[in-house]
Amino acid sequence: MKLKYLYRALKDQMPLKRLLTNLWKGHVLGLFHKRSHYTYSGKEKVRYNTKETAIKAAKSMQRKQGAYFSNYCCIYCGGYHLGKNRENK
Repeated sequence: MKLKYLYRALKDQMPLKRLLTNLWKGHVLGLFHKRSHYTYSGKEKVRYNTKETAIKAAKSMQRKQGAYFSNYCCIYCGGYHLGKNRENK
């Protein structure tokens, strides 16, 4: 983990109200877990270079699977990944 990736990931959680809400729900803590970068099978997750491409991919996954997908900045690689909250699984 690089400090610049951590800064970018926390900045991505802004505005402050959103960051605090996500901290309260425990969603931000997931950024520090190794599964934020790896799948359950141990493979690296698909990396999107920009937030815009991650948003497009999340919308496509939502249409295909019928569940909400969020995008987040990874503290391990600096790219963006997709994920679902526990409520969606």
